[in-house]
Amino acid sequence: MKKIIALVLAAVLVLGMASAVTAKAEEKTYTVGICQLAQHEALDAATQGFMDALNEALPGQVKFENKNASGDSANCSTIVNGFVSEGVDLIMANATGALTAAAAATSDIPI
Repeated sequence: MKKIIALVLAAVLVLGMASAVTAKAEEKTYTVGICQLAQHEALDAATQGFMDALNEALPGQVKFENKNASGDSANCSTIVNGFVSEGVDLIMANATGALTAAAAATSDIPI
C-alpha cells in the first residue's frame, strides 16, 4: 500500500512539474507602441517609468516600439496609425497630441 501511495505522489509531482514547464513555454509576449509628442525631460521620464513598470510586471514579455513625433501632432497620427496597422497590444500616448491621435485611430486597442 505504501508503494502505491508513493507512486501516486511521484506521478502527481511529475505532472505538476510538466504543467509548470508548459505554462512557462506558453507565456505571451506583448507589443506596446509608444507615441511621444516631443522630446522633453518630463515626457521622457514618464515614458521610461512606464517601460520600467511593464518590464518589472512582465519580465521579458514586452517589446516596445518607441516613436517620437518631434513636436508635430500630425506625426502622432502617422505613428499611431502605424501601430494600429501592426496590431500592437497596447498604445501608450504621451502628451495630449499623441492621446488625441490614438483615440481617433482606434477603439479596439487599449490606450
